[in-house]
Amino acid sequence: MQVMQRVRAMAVALMLALGGGMLAAGPVMAQVELNLRDADIRSFAEIVSEATGRSYVLDPNVRGTVTVLAPQPMSAEALYEVFLNVLELNRLTIVEGVDADRIVPMNTARELSPGSADGGFETRVISVEHVPLAEIVEVVRPLLPAEAVLTPVPGAKLLILSDRGASYRRIEALIRRLDTPRDDPIEIIRLRNANASDVLQVIQSMEIVPAGSNVSVDRRSNALLVSGSSRLREQVRVLAGRLDGQQNNTVSQVLTLNYADAAALADVVLRSFGNDDSPTGGTIRIVPEPQTNALLITAPADRMSAIISMARHLDQRPQQVLVEAVIFEMSVQGFADLSAQFGAVVDNAVVGGVQFALEGRASLSSLVATAADGGTVDPGSGGVLGGRNGGEDGFVGLLTAIATQTSTRLLSTPSLLTLNNQEAEIVVAQNVPFVTGSFTTVGETNNPENPFQTIERQDVGLTLTVTPQINADNTVRLEIAQEVSNLTNATADAGGEITARRALSTTVLVQGGNVVMLGGLVEDGSGSVTQEVPGLAALPLVGGLFRGKNASRDQRVLLVMLRPQIINSETEARRLTRQAARDARQASLALQPTSRQNYPPTPDMSLPFDGANLDQPFDAGFIDDVAKSRNFPPLPSRIQFTGN
Repeated sequence: MQVMQRVRAMAVALMLALGGGMLAAGPVMAQVELNLRDADIRSFAEIVSEATGRSYVLDPNVRGTVTVLAPQPMSAEALYEVFLNVLELNRLTIVEGVDADRIVPMNTARELSPGSADGGFETRVISVEHVPLAEIVEVVRPLLPAEAVLTPVPGAKLLILSDRGASYRRIEALIRRLDTPRDDPIEIIRLRNANASDVLQVIQSMEIVPAGSNVSVDRRSNALLVSGSSRLREQVRVLAGRLDGQQNNTVSQVLTLNYADAAALADVVLRSFGNDDSPTGGTIRIVPEPQTNALLITAPADRMSAIISMARHLDQRPQQVLVEAVIFEMSVQGFADLSAQFGAVVDNAVVGGVQFALEGRASLSSLVATAADGGTVDPGSGGVLGGRNGGEDGFVGLLTAIATQTSTRLLSTPSLLTLNNQEAEIVVAQNVPFVTGSFTTVGETNNPENPFQTIERQDVGLTLTVTPQINADNTVRLEIAQEVSNLTNATADAGGEITARRALSTTVLVQGGNVVMLGGLVEDGSGSVTQEVPGLAALPLVGGLFRGKNASRDQRVLLVMLRPQIINSETEARRLTRQAARDARQASLALQPTSRQNYPPTPDMSLPFDGANLDQPFDAGFIDDVAKSRNFPPLPSRIQFTGN
């Protein structure tokens, strides 16, 4: 008790000093001597209150003793610091207020609000927008006093709080602080080869995830979910990418092609990738399957998408080219001769006179010899005037003249439809046999034994071979080989027929839809043969009797023209097909013979398709209408299709 009284006296002196200091010109640093042994903590709080001038409200649970040894005097600030240490050692704390502070146990302090106490009990609704209600309740509930009630409403994202006014305001401020949107976004990193759980274990073992950040796994999509700073997300992204690309993951896939040839496309794609080892391991294998026109691809997973993309890009619908050609040839051959032959005949032989041996014309001696042998005299074509006087001996005269003209006109219009860069050929010809050799053996008799001939067959007619290549500017490069041949109805001296052949081989570049002339020939030739008796042929009036002459003239025109048309779609191909059918029908109608309406009737020989309806059986137009109507049961009618 004496110690306590001494301390109180010192505290009173301290207060007087502090009070006097307020009236003095400068502050007075009052000193307090403190020496307590097993003093009641409530009494120590009273001493501090008197020394510092602060008011304290003590909780009923504030109990205990305190021992403070201070050999030197201390200031009021130091005394308050010692008081706080004593409270902390006794698991007590100060809840500051406006006019009075509260000294309570530490486990009770979390339920009290700073500032003035407001004893009014309130029930209010707090809305939560960004954070789940369960997380808010888990954080806030331990901070509520025992009498407070916190009820979550998950459907409406609301919290109902019943508490004292000051405590309510404290809890509401805390909830507002917690209910804020997170600054760090959540990034999803999907893995293609590695397992996400294994990658997460590697990341966690490296201890690169700071506090407040998180890395988790979504097993359904095999992905990592990263929540944290941009630096952390970048580290996880790089690390996951390297771990995801280090596996030797080879996959296989079947790619069915629509237009391209599987064997050709497989070679192109394989060479474009070099068939080298992938950085992630594995070799690319592409096997064509011709039965289904498909590619069997085995490659690393990181390169499979590039291979499929390239193959699909090359597997495009190819363009087509319709090549229309016009081959026109016209030739005119003219021939004329005029000759007079006469002479004396003795013993059926011409012993004197004038005679000529011209091409295509018999001489006077040969005619006389034929007549003497009783044969039929053939002076040849043209006008002939001849005569003989006397018996076996006499005078014979022959005057011949002829003029011939042969004209030929040949027009061929072949057409070919082919794919881009694909060779197409059309042949309209006769396969004519030509004798190339013969062999016979002669035995003991003159009759040949085992005779035989070697024969070679050749096409005589029209042949057109075209290989088009479509360029990016719609020009067409054409490699063309064209040949037209025919029999001349003439025979060579060694035997066998003579054929006329016109061939052309070239490469041209032409805009699609334009006409280009590939080649042409204009030929004009003439010749003459004159035989005469010198001197006498120059006589006036009668000089013509001593001359023989024939003359020939040949003229020929040959033109070869071509037009390519690029076909990009099925609609355009259908349109050109209909147009070709209409043109062919018009040509066939122009060539069809006229029906005399007598028996047997002239059959319809025109093209059965008019371009309007091509979707019908090809033999539908060749069934005779009478045969259809008189057969029992009658033949079925034409099948009609409604498709375009």
